[in-house]
Amino acid sequence: MKALQFIDSFNKNSNIFFTGIFICFLAACSNNPSIENEAKDVDHINITRFEQDLILNDTNLVNDAHFANIAKKYDEFYFGFCENTLGLLPQTNDPFYAKSLVGFVKYPSILALKHEVDSAYPNLNKIEDELSVAMSRYKKEFPEVKIPHFVSYISEFTEAHCAYDSIIGIGLDMYLGQDYPFYPAEFPEFMRTKMTKDYIVPNTLKAIAISSFDKQLKDKRFLAYMLFEAKVRYFTKKILPELNDTLVFGYTKKQMDWCNESENQIWSFFVDKKLLYEKNPNEYMRFLTDGPFTAAEGIPQESAPSLGVYCGYKIIENYADKTGASLAEIMNNNNWDEILKQSGYRPK
Repeated sequence: MKALQFIDSFNKNSNIFFTGIFICFLAACSNNPSIENEAKDVDHINITRFEQDLILNDTNLVNDAHFANIAKKYDEFYFGFCENTLGLLPQTNDPFYAKSLVGFVKYPSILALKHEVDSAYPNLNKIEDELSVAMSRYKKEFPEVKIPHFVSYISEFTEAHCAYDSIIGIGLDMYLGQDYPFYPAEFPEFMRTKMTKDYIVPNTLKAIAISSFDKQLKDKRFLAYMLFEAKVRYFTKKILPELNDTLVFGYTKKQMDWCNESENQIWSFFVDKKLLYEKNPNEYMRFLTDGPFTAAEGIPQESAPSLGVYCGYKIIENYADKTGASLAEIMNNNNWDEILKQSGYRPK
């Protein structure tokens, strides 16, 4: 079991991170027969509504039997949610965490949040249709994979996604719109603008990529982290090719233009500062994290955030073009020095 750690995100919990970078790719899905046909290659995706099963409108029905039924139905996801999302530890003679959970599911702010989520997402039909298309493409690129089961939940703004083996959790309360008035005050504006329903499917793809390949991150060098994060975005772009580059990176058009115009200078900055082989995260993490811009000496405020990811993505693109490697081959390759060398990356 594991909770996802997203580098390009604002951290509210020391163990769990969330992200909001991509815009949804299938706005015209219902009007595109070729896209509709793609979804037929896999079973239609159904998202199980954990939050609706767990948090009942009639709190009089909350009892030990209720939690026992939830535990039986959701098994690993239930216990992972209790421990990793809520921070609840097992209690003596209470294997289903019932005593602690009663307080959670009856708490007025949780009931109000669940009502807001129900109102915003009375059903998940459109998201399920879009995920069905995405999973069909995913299966074509990775024929051996088992399509994950998708579960929605609310975490009171702790995380947007989590992963437990073959289960991907989608935190719907993190997608209530940029103008939702009850997000925690510490959520910055640049993050709120990405907390809309249009981000759910692309971010879910990113969650799949991270949970599938995060064991590659044994190398602590900046090069490894920038290329890993770049591969996650490359994976998302290949599965969702309709995405504009601005949406792949979560940039405004102005930021995207700045990166494209400054690509050589960005790369030269990393080389001149000898950052590629740096192992101290304090020296390079600012070039991987999300924000309104990249906060680093020598980088102007009109810059985009996560410049290391941008350069890494360009390296991955060059590597794919030069070698003809498939998406699966790229995602499974964690020889970071080989990728850089064979990419021949030399921006002009």
